[in-house]
Amino acid sequence: MFFSFRNFKILPAILLSLSLICCSGRNSTSLKQTSGSDSSKSLTYEERQGRQLYKKYCAVCHGEEGKGDGFNAFNLDPKPRNFTDSIYMSALSDERIVETISQGGRGVNRSMLMPTWGGRLKREEIKYVVSYIRRFSYSE
Repeated sequence: MFFSFRNFKILPAILLSLSLICCSGRNSTSLKQTSGSDSSKSLTYEERQGRQLYKKYCAVCHGEEGKGDGFNAFNLDPKPRNFTDSIYMSALSDERIVETISQGGRGVNRSMLMPTWGGRLKREEIKYVVSYIRRFSYSE
């Protein structure tokens, strides 16, 4: 029989070991999340608002880190813009990025696959997204 009296004595030790392994994994994850949230404390109000909007509307194509590698990016041709390209991003004015987000790719003679967000987002919210997008090219 699998559960003999002798095996039952070992079972609490096994369970304790498993719980320690599981808990230590969660703690290391929470430490990573905590350190990640420390960097979010350095965000301005506009950047924090932009981050929320970016994650909701933009990250699916442009990726969580702005590298153009979001969940839906593999379906798109041309690929979404990589916001970590500091040379390209420094050549764009904030107004040009606002215009692109508002009018979509077609509105600025770019990919028609990028939707227009001007009907969904207020101009102020779009400026928040721009301020957050700018952080991607500064961190590289």
